[in-house]
Amino acid sequence: MRNAVLSSFVLALFLGAPLANANIESIENLQGIRALQQQAPQLLSSGLPNEQQFSLLKQAGVDVVINLMPDSSKDAHPDEGKLVTQAGMDYVYIPVDWQNPKVEDVEAFFAAMDQHKGKDVLVHCLANYRASAFAYLYQLKQGQNPNMAQTMTPWNDELAIYPKWQALLTEVSAKYGH
Repeated sequence: MRNAVLSSFVLALFLGAPLANANIESIENLQGIRALQQQAPQLLSSGLPNEQQFSLLKQAGVDVVINLMPDSSKDAHPDEGKLVTQAGMDYVYIPVDWQNPKVEDVEAFFAAMDQHKGKDVLVHCLANYRASAFAYLYQLKQGQNPNMAQTMTPWNDELAIYPKWQALLTEVSAKYGH
């Protein structure tokens, strides 16, 4: 009897272990999301999901959606916060002006990531430019050594034509890089 109880406990512990440190799973069901990238086991970045894709994100294990796209964008969902929370996820809104990104925007993102530490997060903007840049900087801040070209794949070679984004990446990397 004691062995059966112990075996049941060990089995429950083994089967429950993946839930204790859940990571985003089933991203193959998310491939329709624009410019989707898995940046880390608990971090996705992407372009703007459509309204139906928020429930797919929840099913894949996403707990938090961080939106970096200003509501004033013509493509923004006017009710994105409601769509996300109705799908069962937390919603964080950090509007980042494409023409004038600021260190404060990145720091607000860092704070949101720290507040949701241990949760599975999607950070998005319109085309995964802002989101992938912020994911890159967050990984630097965490002491990781991300490959910039891989993390910021949506940019291709276009970073050179956006000096304000180059300056932001340089400044934040110098401040938080290890």
